[in-house]
Amino acid sequence: MWARTAGAVAVATVLAACSQGGGAAKDPERSSSSTASVRPSGPSGPSGPSGPSAREQARERVESHRQQVLTKIATGAKTPDGEGLSVVGAYPQSTAFFWSTADGRYCIAIYDPSYHTVQCHESTKPFSRTPKLIRLYETDFGSPGGYVLLAAADRETIRTVTCGGAPVEFREIRVNGKADTQRTVYALEFEGWTAGVLKVRVARGDGVHATDLALATSDDEVPPDSDWHSCGAS
Repeated sequence: MWARTAGAVAVATVLAACSQGGGAAKDPERSSSSTASVRPSGPSGPSGPSGPSAREQARERVESHRQQVLTKIATGAKTPDGEGLSVVGAYPQSTAFFWSTADGRYCIAIYDPSYHTVQCHESTKPFSRTPKLIRLYETDFGSPGGYVLLAAADRETIRTVTCGGAPVEFREIRVNGKADTQRTVYALEFEGWTAGVLKVRVARGDGVHATDLALATSDDEVPPDSDWHSCGAS
């Protein structure tokens, strides 16, 4: 199927600077947290004689996967900096992580007991002198049927994201720097492989602005009979 063989199936590491637009808006509640929430694979309940709850099992699985990844990258060029590993997503069988190396490169890992991969950028992603959204990684990250974009926001924070008018879930993964030198990394989740241009509202020092963030695959690259979702063109 075209959707699974196009170049966008590979992890996209292309930088995408967004065009900037004006226009203030009401500040909606920002969907974010320092790490992604752990998704239990079944209903959760209190622990008892039968053993730990599904939520506790999910948390233990994430920590087990974290230790497995840390063991594999304990030495060498992929070793994380002092911030350690941030959770991108926790799924029934796998966990996706994000981190920075000591020399400032970004890495991701997807781990489950039968399969794991670690990928790092070959170079650093310099901090922008002006407010900008930067696409870092784009793949399924082990999410069953899902599709995830990791994006960095320099000198601004994301307030809302839409794809073809529909809201897109996003989470704050980590924050580097402070004030005018702050970079916030977000995970944006889609229900399936997605192409086109996202509409984003971002908060800057002078108010809330509208801007675009292009995904790795453009809208006109998607055949009409594919199973990709389209956000439309800019």
